[in-house]
Amino acid sequence: MSQETIAQILAIEQRAVQVHEDARRQAAQIVAEAEKAVTALREQTLAEARQQAEQIIAAGREVAEAERARIVAQAETEASQMESAAVQHQARAVQFVLDRVAGRR
Repeated sequence: MSQETIAQILAIEQRAVQVHEDARRQAAQIVAEAEKAVTALREQTLAEARQQAEQIIAAGREVAEAERARIVAQAETEASQMESAAVQHQARAVQFVLDRVAGRR
């Protein structure tokens, strides 16, 4: 083989090694970028999930507070009705006792 052919083969081999090393670096860079993107996506997904969970919890609190307010209002109404009925019954009971003491019945 001639010197020129050997020099061309060596140049081709060096170029092949360089192309291989460049490809390896690019592959490593692509993997690193993909890992970074996955991490960012994971963090974003977790943040969105946390936000949705907080919204669900807040909505649940609002529903619970509304239900509590309804129950308290209903209990207050019933207590007021019972109090009114008790006052009426007490007035009749007092009148009954007075009538008995006075001998009217």
